[in-house]
Amino acid sequence: MRTRAKRRVTARFTWDRLKVSFWFAPLVMSLVAIVLAWVMYWVDVHIPNALLQNNRFILNGSVDELRVILITIATTTLATAGVVFTLLTLPLSTVAAQYGSRLLRVFLGDRITQLVLGMFVATFVYCIAAAMSIPPATVQPEGPQLTATIGLLLMLATFASLILLVQHISTMLQAPNIAAAAGAALLEVVRAEIPDEIRSGDDHRQSGQEAYDTLVETEGSPVRVSDTGYIQYIDPQYLLPLVQERDLVIRLLHKPGHFVSSGEVVALVWPAGRFDEQLKGQIGHAFQIGNGRTPTQDVEYAVNQLVEMAVRAMSPAINDPFTAMTCLDYVGNGLALFIRQGEKSSHYYDQDGRLRLVLEPITFDELLSAAFDMLRHASCDNASVLLHMLTVIETISQEVKSPVARQQLLRHVNLIQEESHAGSLIERDRQSVHLHVEALQTKLQASS
Repeated sequence: MRTRAKRRVTARFTWDRLKVSFWFAPLVMSLVAIVLAWVMYWVDVHIPNALLQNNRFILNGSVDELRVILITIATTTLATAGVVFTLLTLPLSTVAAQYGSRLLRVFLGDRITQLVLGMFVATFVYCIAAAMSIPPATVQPEGPQLTATIGLLLMLATFASLILLVQHISTMLQAPNIAAAAGAALLEVVRAEIPDEIRSGDDHRQSGQEAYDTLVETEGSPVRVSDTGYIQYIDPQYLLPLVQERDLVIRLLHKPGHFVSSGEVVALVWPAGRFDEQLKGQIGHAFQIGNGRTPTQDVEYAVNQLVEMAVRAMSPAINDPFTAMTCLDYVGNGLALFIRQGEKSSHYYDQDGRLRLVLEPITFDELLSAAFDMLRHASCDNASVLLHMLTVIETISQEVKSPVARQQLLRHVNLIQEESHAGSLIERDRQSVHLHVEALQTKLQASS
């Protein structure tokens, strides 16, 4: 059971890494190209050349001539691949310089870019594999006409994909498209849910809190990490059968996105008498620690990607409030979805209803601070962005049902008003912000 669960978490994290790599798609397509080359040669062996000689769409020639054609196609494709790599350096440098290095993930995960790279690599590999598969004329006198024809067609498709790449890059580098991609990443991580079999229900909430309050009166055994870095993924699905088997309760002290140092305590285990070194190593497998944060489970980091783009847009060097407002729209969309789904409970139970895991969930207040604090400071001199921030808060408030959440929204509305007084706005803009703040305050207070 634990092995299968560990495979699931590893597969999910690995797939997240593969999605933002330039080598995965070309590698898969290259393997397919090798198989295709072997299959086409097998087909050529079983189809006499006499049946294809009069077909104008099939390459004709001797064994040596067709081998030369395949090698020529491979070298031409390889030479043109240099142009592709040159084209890719432009968006990479532009995205890193203008939008921030975190947004490189958006470009690295672009499917069209990966497809074009894969086409060039796969065409080259196909031609080389096909040329090497052709035996001497003394062994097989008939040339592999279909194999060579497929190589030519792949070359034409590859050059067509190059045109597609040029067109795609010209549109992808536009700020709204990058913001949309980052917004899609935010929605994806918000939608990610812990499996139903370990989700807590409302009927357990009170008893779970009582059970936890009883536990904390005793001392739990600490679990320490040996690595230094950011927690990228925590796997409750792996931990639940582990603690259920040994009749334990675990409290995780950190959540994805937190930075931990080597030797830092990341979990407490009750009862302490059942804790041993083997269990310590097994619990450690539930944590994935790396050099940087990833949006696999880290909702706040997904928000930060959009906020970083917006803050850079509001810098004096760029001064692009339209990009900042676009980012705010996608942030608001993600937070509205977070509210609709509801905050995840920190208590999780086994099938018998017994408390097993106590996690540190991401809260709505934390996401609000991540979304508005930095951008509010950066936009204190721009009334348009401050007003748009109020509009986004109003949109989010339409999904909020909890009085506590409304008070959290109200706090940020008040901070925006204070920020408008701290900035260098003209009196008319300051009054405009004040009127919108008053209207939103009245709405939020009436709903509370």
